[in-house]
Amino acid sequence: MEQTLAERRRSEILGAAIRVFSEKGYHGAKIEDIAAELQIGHGTFYRYFKNKLDIFNHVVEEIISVAAELVSDIDPGRPQSLEEYKHQLEEIGDRLFGLFKANPEYSRILFYEAFGISDPELQKRIINVFDVFGSYTEMYLRNGIEKGYLREGMHVRETALAINAALFEACKRVVLSEDPDLALGIWKETVISLMLEGLAKKGDRP
Repeated sequence: MEQTLAERRRSEILGAAIRVFSEKGYHGAKIEDIAAELQIGHGTFYRYFKNKLDIFNHVVEEIISVAAELVSDIDPGRPQSLEEYKHQLEEIGDRLFGLFKANPEYSRILFYEAFGISDPELQKRIINVFDVFGSYTEMYLRNGIEKGYLREGMHVRETALAINAALFEACKRVVLSEDPDLALGIWKETVISLMLEGLAKKGDRP
């Protein structure tokens, strides 16, 4: 569906805001910086967003939407063996790592800037985001337990959140690395090995 002029302008402002927040940080960025990026007046900006916090919230939502869409077509119930599960984890890792590697500004905004803003609504939103990703990972773990290639008795919810914490930490480190391709391979192998070596049923470790 073709974007309307208003939708296109709003998308352009969001894109400019991502670049400005990434470069200057939330506290260092100003509305005029975003407007100057597109060579538009302040009035045009305020037709679409209330203030700096409002557009930052929308920037976070945009990044989350892109990340979620990236893995939305991967079915947690598809793997029928530990080996297939491992391959699916690699696929998810490749997609997420690839996203943040190709868009380092996403990583800086989501993993650094967002946590430095003392706005209760924004912090609640960020926590909800990690909870949503945690629920998705939880489905993978429960499928593994039901299929019999992951051990029973783990604290599934907490394990899912711990896995995601390691995954997002890896995304941050890959972006900051002097050799992102090398770091990507090392971190992907590390996170998956930690997960599968610790969670596989005895005798089923890859």
